[in-house]
Amino acid sequence: MKLRKHGQDDSGFTLLEVLVAISIAVALMAIAVPGFLSWLPTLRLSSAARQVATDLQVARMKAISQNNSNTVSFNTTDGTYSFSLGAESRNLNELYPGTSIVSVSPSNPVFYSRGTANAGITITLSNGGAHKVVCVKPVGRVNIADTTCV
Repeated sequence: MKLRKHGQDDSGFTLLEVLVAISIAVALMAIAVPGFLSWLPTLRLSSAARQVATDLQVARMKAISQNNSNTVSFNTTDGTYSFSLGAESRNLNELYPGTSIVSVSPSNPVFYSRGTANAGITITLSNGGAHKVVCVKPVGRVNIADTTCV
């Protein structure tokens, strides 16, 4: 049986190979990061719209399960909205910086115990350059659109 000596035949990477790999990774990151940062506001706007739509669906389900009406109150000045049942509230400005609630038309949505809503409601979100619209149908359906509710 031969004893192996540590020497030139050991497997692994040389310092030069590691430095070349790191420099290639840094170059790729330098190319990718600015593109990602320019895409970030759009990603935040889409995420904020999904958050609002999900919370509206939760409010609808609470109204159905508790056999009571449930109002989601939006405040367009500070970007907050809250549920009337319990103390749940969200602040979009904190969760998704750069996004805001532009308008709620014609009024705050109210979900009834049958799952229906008080009216067809449009909630417009913006990140300064783009808009997303969260639509609440009178039958209680909630969806997200890019421009207008259909």
